[in-house]
Amino acid sequence: MDWKHMNDRWYSIHKNDSGYITTSSGLCYQVVHQGYQRKPNIGSAVVVTYRGTLIDGSVFDSTATDATTSMYLSNAIKGWQEGIVKMNVGGCYRFYVPYSLGYGTTNSTTIPAYSVLRFEVNLVDAYY
Repeated sequence: MDWKHMNDRWYSIHKNDSGYITTSSGLCYQVVHQGYQRKPNIGSAVVVTYRGTLIDGSVFDSTATDATTSMYLSNAIKGWQEGIVKMNVGGCYRFYVPYSLGYGTTNSTTIPAYSVLRFEVNLVDAYY
């Protein structure tokens, strides 16, 4: 079985996991904790902690323990752009990002083409 087929099959099964909401674009998200402060917008700089895995469970990226990373949301993958603007600062969400909202059909060093990406993201802060 090839990687694209495995990812497509995994996504078709898991997009309806209990507690997950699927958007019209295909992003699946689960609210672990909603947070209590303002929401960012696409022009915001955000401060996050996160862990990203492939469907086989291998970690392809994460923040170090007790560390954060900052980025402009407009520079993030489309799945993050869509998902993080739903969060409030202080919130934690889980995302299933289909390859169309992630890194697409091109291989990278740590992410094979057609990969569904799974993230747990904590939104620490947002600046406008």
